Amino acid sequence: MRAPAIRIEGNGEGSYELTWTPAFSSGPVDVYIGDNPDAINMEVALVSGAIGGTRISGVAPRVRHYFRVCPRGELGVIAAQRDVPLDGGVNFRDLGGYATNHGRRVKWGRLYRSGHMSNLSGPGLAYFAGLNIDTVCDFRLSVERANESIALPNNPRIEVLEIPPGVKDRFYFHRVFRDSNDPADVVRAVHDVVRSMVDGSAARYQRLFEVLLAPGDHNILINCSAGKERTGVGAALILTALGVPRETIYYDFMLSRVYFPASNEVQRVLEKYEVAAVGDAATNLVMPLLETRESYLRAAFDFIDENFGGGIEYLNAQFGLGAAELRRLRDQYTH
Repeated sequence: MRAPAIRIEGNGEGSYELTWTPAFSSGPVDVYIGDNPDAINMEVALVSGAIGGTRISGVAPRVRHYFRVCPRGELGVIAAQRDVPLDGGVNFRDLGGYATNHGRRVKWGRLYRSGHMSNLSGPGLAYFAGLNIDTVCDFRLSVERANESIALPNNPRIEVLEIPPGVKDRFYFHRVFRDSNDPADVVRAVHDVVRSMVDGSAARYQRLFEVLLAPGDHNILINCSAGKERTGVGAALILTALGVPRETIYYDFMLSRVYFPASNEVQRVLEKYEVAAVGDAATNLVMPLLETRESYLRAAFDFIDENFGGGIEYLNAQFGLGAAELRRLRDQYTH
């Protein structure tokens, strides 16, 4: 897995820590800031001559900030905090900044991924409003949306792309948890489910790409309940289409280990799937479903490679994305 050269961590209250690798720059670096990745003020540096990293404080809180990080004498790159710290949000992240195989980078502030948003607080909703998301592609089933519902600011268009959190139907994990007390069976079940997403649910992901290719500049969010598998596969397919290397795609997928609060979601999953086990046995049984493992995404890519010969070939065969469509996607979402 390939981590980006620049890492930004913030507390949502106007303080950030920026670090970068020696491969990015071992010399002095100037940092500029803005609240729009396309309109960063380059007249006055926020930080001048930093080596290896810098800390920033006192900027506006609960606002999305973007930084142009410039080795001395160079144009540099735009970077931002990977997670979007919405109060009450689950696994909410920006897909921007990833380098592609074509010398470009995914645009910040255009493509987001998340879990359910039903716990967003007032400040969280206000932060969401500032992202100007106009389209939400929701992979949850109707029963999930009913149990995890919230009215989102700015009235974004909701594109319902129902993908069951199971093989063929939503009761798959009900049966898994009913028939087994072995966590290894749950791991195997997740592998089967993720494979089924790129096979049996291909039509839903095809519709996702139709939304992405719609005329105009759109800020799009894809989401499911946890923002891990259904959303993770969707994000992996998007990044594949944009030309992001697979090792970087694995890196993005595995960030759910950092930003998805697995231990906090145990009770929700126990209730959702009516798990009969109790205590530690119940927690141990459902944890593979809540965990993020590289093997989960690998199951999808193995299916794609074995049956289609690669990601681009899969996108062409299943979704009709040829050279012209891929060029349009890259023109819209990379620079």
